[in-house]
Amino acid sequence: RYLAQIVKPNGTSQGVLFPEVVQFPASEAVILESHPRRPLPPVGFDLSNLGGGSYAINGVPADIEGIVPQPLHDLVHTAMEKGCGVKEEVHHALALVMAKAAAIVPGQVLSNEEMDGLVDALFSCQTPNYTPDGKTILSVIPGDDIDALF
Repeated sequence: RYLAQIVKPNGTSQGVLFPEVVQFPASEAVILESHPRRPLPPVGFDLSNLGGGSYAINGVPADIEGIVPQPLHDLVHTAMEKGCGVKEEVHHALALVMAKAAAIVPGQVLSNEEMDGLVDALFSCQTPNYTPDGKTILSVIPGDDIDALF
C-alpha cells in the first residue's frame, strides 16, 4: 500500500490537534530544504519549516495511529542513505519504513473484523507470502510433505 502511495501520490494526511516539533541534524535538514517533496513523497506527512532544522508535524498519514516522530526521522535518514541514484530502491526503502511504523504491536488484541481485514489485505498484496523485507509470512506445504513428517 505504501509503495503504491509513493509511486502514485495519493497519501492522505490527518491533521493533528497539537503539532509536534521535530529537530533534524543539519545534514538531514538540508535534504528537506533542498527537495521539499522529493525525499518524502506525499505519503501523508504535512510539515512546516520552522527554521534551524526544526519542523512542525501538522499532519500524519491517516492510516497510522499513535505515530511518533521516529518514522519521520527514519524516512529522512533512509532517503539520505539511499541518495537519489536508484529511484525504485529508495521508494522500496521508504515504503518499508512506513510499513514498520504502521505495524501492529505484538500482543495487541484484534477484533474478528480487524483480523479478517488484515488477512484480506494480506491476500490482496502482490506477494502475500513475504514481508516487504523478505521474511516468510506463510508457505504452502503439500500433503505428501506433511505425511512425511509423521
